[in-house]
Amino acid sequence: MTLSKKFSIFFAIIISVSLAISILLFNLQNYLQTQNPNVELKPFTFTKILSRTATIILFFSLIWFRKKIDKKSISSLGLEQFGKRRNELLIGFLVGIFSLSLVVTTKVIFGVSTWAPKEFTNNDWFFSAYFLLVVFFIGFVEELFFRGYLLQSFVSEWGEKKAAIITSLFFSLTHFIRPITDLFVLLPEMIGLFFVGYALSYAWIYTRSLYLPIGIHAGWVYVVKMQKMFVDPIPHDLHWFFGGDRLVTGAVAWMFMFLFLFGLKRVFENSPIGSKSIHL
Repeated sequence: MTLSKKFSIFFAIIISVSLAISILLFNLQNYLQTQNPNVELKPFTFTKILSRTATIILFFSLIWFRKKIDKKSISSLGLEQFGKRRNELLIGFLVGIFSLSLVVTTKVIFGVSTWAPKEFTNNDWFFSAYFLLVVFFIGFVEELFFRGYLLQSFVSEWGEKKAAIITSLFFSLTHFIRPITDLFVLLPEMIGLFFVGYALSYAWIYTRSLYLPIGIHAGWVYVVKMQKMFVDPIPHDLHWFFGGDRLVTGAVAWMFMFLFLFGLKRVFENSPIGSKSIHL
């Protein structure tokens, strides 16, 4: 059985188990809410429960799958030589923050967001530090799966370019699990997430390491989580152009993603790590 077939079976099982557990948790949450009407609770949406459940189950099951089925260690997916390559993690994080902050700045300049920094309380500082840990955990888990296992499995069978496209489609679709109430609102998000996945895929292809994509991923998520502390959105109808809260859902963000990919290509084509020819 090929590695891609093994993965397909593995992935189908993970999604099925996550879906079943998420349904139970969602119903339990609703039951507790009806039993405690006087307690103010902010219930999670089903999609958020499913996303968090799948992430946790995926992380632990991937460790098991790698050891029992592939007979290899997790570190072999691109986590070797941390002492020598940890700078890639920091550089990726800073680059991720800078690149997505350009999208936020553009929205402020064109008047679809307003610059309104909040006064930080002790709780805000605490949650800022907490989010910092969270985004690196999210980046680690998702990159371990999408670029560490999925992309590398596909590269060995189909080559880099095709593997990057297929992996990015998986990345986009798994972040896109939600009721389709308005296709014209949700489709730009799917396109933006595909570009995100494609950029992260080439971050691994150029470095053959997960540290750079983990850092970039963490930086992007941190800006998404922290932007509400600095800007307020202004209602507008140009969602296809300027996007929404996720920042990658409009043409402005897509343009910056193209520039990001172009910059990544130029940097690594002129460095010893990226000396081989790779075509985007």
